Amino acid sequence: MSTTIPPLSDVDFRQLRIFRTIVESNGFTAAQDELGISRSTISTQMAALETRLGVKLCRRGRSGFSLTEHGQKIYSEVIKLFSAADSFRAEVGAIRGNMVGELRIGLVDAMVENPNCHLDQALTLFNDRVPGVHPTLVMVSPNQTENALLSRQIEIAIVPNQPMNGALQMQHLFHEEQLMYCGREHPLFDRAQSNMPIELLAEQKFARRGYSVATAFQSLFRHPPSATAYDMEGLAYLVLSGKFVSFLPTHYAKQWVERGDMRALRPDLLTFKIAMCAANFPQTVISRMARVFHECLVAVHPTVQRGKPTAPAKGILPGSVDV
Repeated sequence: MSTTIPPLSDVDFRQLRIFRTIVESNGFTAAQDELGISRSTISTQMAALETRLGVKLCRRGRSGFSLTEHGQKIYSEVIKLFSAADSFRAEVGAIRGNMVGELRIGLVDAMVENPNCHLDQALTLFNDRVPGVHPTLVMVSPNQTENALLSRQIEIAIVPNQPMNGALQMQHLFHEEQLMYCGREHPLFDRAQSNMPIELLAEQKFARRGYSVATAFQSLFRHPPSATAYDMEGLAYLVLSGKFVSFLPTHYAKQWVERGDMRALRPDLLTFKIAMCAANFPQTVISRMARVFHECLVAVHPTVQRGKPTAPAKGILPGSVDV
């Protein structure tokens, strides 16, 4: 029996699109609204796809939805397939003078309040230049960004400066200022700042980020981290609990500071900045619409360094630091 799959048909592409939507919606039920078809139709199409490919793609039942090992591999290949198709469509459209297609843009959380971030202006400019392109914004944890770019789940991302695969380039766009915060129930909340020794802060239970990015807490604390979060919202909850201290963007923490639920600890000393960067494959590799979006990002961030790509972060020491 031949192990070669015959050339893909329109039906195959439709079923693969359904499969991708199911995975990204985390289940059949949630995919119904996105696809506009019934659950029974989705089940029928998935069963046909599994028969066509000769492997079981997912498990569904009372325990919830999950991909099989084969399903995970097929999903990765589906992403590459549709990325290539979108790139082809966009390139042909550009040749004809009408750029079209989908551009998937990765973002980390807690950027919208940052006055230094002009993503909204970049999107406006981008839409004015290529109104036929459909931008899709995808929230991605910094530790997942590299894999999302390499697997073509996204084509460009705005992320903190951090170590990345050598095939990717990073372009500095703007800075994010960070301070150390504690919650209202923390023992240090009402302590005077002027006589608060750094040695005291070094003994506190702190919440770390679950991804690699250069921050002041790498060498400040004397004990291992007591809690972990993979996004700013998670860190905010840990700080608000009153049990942990952690670094947060000043623009993000502002809402709780103004309500009296958080305060910065020794902001005169424990302040640093993280460079926020556009990450993508080289300009010669990414699609034309991704190149246009990159140009829009650079255009709306006037302080951007237009020279060489930003070097990956290597680590910093406590104090007023710029990375």
